Amino acid sequence: MRRRVAALCGLLLLALTWAAQPALASETGPAQLRTSATPAPEAQPLRVFLPLTLIGSQAGGDAVDLVAFTYRLQEGDDLTLLALEWGIDSEAIACVTRSGQQPLSGLRPGQIIMIPNPRYRCHTVQEGETVQQIAQDYGVAVEVLQTEPWNQIENADAALEAGQRLLILDGIRPDLAELRQGQPVTATVEAAIQATPVPAGPATWPYGDGHFNWPVQEGVISQGFRAGHRALDIAAPLGTPVYAADNGIVVKSGYSSDGYGGRVIIDHQIDYITLYAHLSQALVEAGDVVQKGQLIGYVGSTGNSTGPHIHFELRDFGFLIDPRTLLPAQMAAD
Repeated sequence: MRRRVAALCGLLLLALTWAAQPALASETGPAQLRTSATPAPEAQPLRVFLPLTLIGSQAGGDAVDLVAFTYRLQEGDDLTLLALEWGIDSEAIACVTRSGQQPLSGLRPGQIIMIPNPRYRCHTVQEGETVQQIAQDYGVAVEVLQTEPWNQIENADAALEAGQRLLILDGIRPDLAELRQGQPVTATVEAAIQATPVPAGPATWPYGDGHFNWPVQEGVISQGFRAGHRALDIAAPLGTPVYAADNGIVVKSGYSSDGYGGRVIIDHQIDYITLYAHLSQALVEAGDVVQKGQLIGYVGSTGNSTGPHIHFELRDFGFLIDPRTLLPAQMAAD
């Protein structure tokens, strides 16, 4: 678990390193569909509309074939925000270079990056870690790391450098509950919440309490959380009010051409992030401090949508999780 926490801290450091580089920016850009973990130059690229980074499986039902895709970096792009826009786990952003040895700081506008298949975990190597240790931590055979060309690992005894990243197919996720209990940043925020009284009058408290409310007061869950759809779709009449699930700071608001349509993204400042998509109108702007239950927009059918509903995502330490695990029992039945 210490290695897991260190790995996540390493990912945060990579993100900060990236932020220090000249801004890379536009919320749009050409994306190309890939069906393997590493780009295949001979494959014919197809246009896709993100964040729907999947194609239907011939097996039918809920089965899907998750895919990787490529993206051409634009001037001003922020990799961390792009992960939110694409509906992928934030850790995947550390593995978008041509190999695990190439630094993120070397990325520049115009370059094409490869966003891994969602089945992959992206691990940032810590000092002293070995191939065998990492494989054991992620619950996979050593061969899984060796056979992935992106990793460039010759054998099980290969020396690893701190900061090197590895793609791990079907690697297990960390125990987020245990990680949350021992995470120092969260502990610091919780201490600040306990020590600082919530201000009276105008509400400007930016920290959530981790007890989330449903984003709409009535509706029907039309699609649940599953592989290929790591969110809740809640069908509701056009114009139904949408509310902030917890206190936080708005990091994105407005229209996204990557599939979400009208959307609002809120950072709750305690390692949780929520996204509200397909809105007909957003009532808040980036930088706004919002309070739990505050009106932030209205249900619509913008972007990749077949009818009025809200697409609701919840992230814990950057990992997309089933929102129902942290929501009240109301509307819990599909």
